[in-house]
Amino acid sequence: DRIPNKVAPWYSGPSLLEFLDNMNKITRNINAPFMMPIGAKYRDLGTMVEGRIEAGVVQKTSSLIMMPNRESISISALYGETEEEIPHATCGDQIRMRIRGIEEEDIMPGFVLCSPKRLVHCVSAFEAQINIVDLRSILSAGFNCVCHVHSATEEVTFEALLHKLEPRTGRKSKKPPPFASRGMGIIARLRVTSGGGKICVERFEDYPQLGRFTLRDQGQTIAVGKITKLLLDED
Repeated sequence: DRIPNKVAPWYSGPSLLEFLDNMNKITRNINAPFMMPIGAKYRDLGTMVEGRIEAGVVQKTSSLIMMPNRESISISALYGETEEEIPHATCGDQIRMRIRGIEEEDIMPGFVLCSPKRLVHCVSAFEAQINIVDLRSILSAGFNCVCHVHSATEEVTFEALLHKLEPRTGRKSKKPPPFASRGMGIIARLRVTSGGGKICVERFEDYPQLGRFTLRDQGQTIAVGKITKLLLDED
């Protein structure tokens, strides 16, 4: 029920349940080529992988590619949240699948299963719009931290601070800022420094779930961001 006016005369909006009922549904990329980051892997009568489908649909008959290995994958069993097999799954579903074509030890969390029609980009550097949430001091070019994007966790380095963003308008500064501190918005270039030096990601505007990330340092979240440009090898 809505709060009586005598209890909260300053509020005349809907109740919590009314607000939740009227929320817009999340738009899912059901018609986009299939993409599913690998959240976990194990052996159970074969190689098993778990993850949430972030784009497209998958069927037991689907042929897929494991990135960044570029291994051709086929599905021998598909499961939802129960032990029973399912014929297909769509964007937003949390699923498990038994796959053929790759061994369990050759898969790492953060790898992405893709449709052969559209492979996920695998890059060593990218540009991003970043909001500094909590930082004990300042950061500048050369600052190291850990990037969490979908199910991947990689160490990254701030290669360059490119622009400072005006708080109200979001306009980019002409000159690059010498440093960034708490509360600032910036455009920066990040480079992956751990693992194989590459990460499977997409631009936020193309695949939001594969293009937003958090940055952590010394056990705390210091920034959130979204990828605006992928720096491909030919760039």
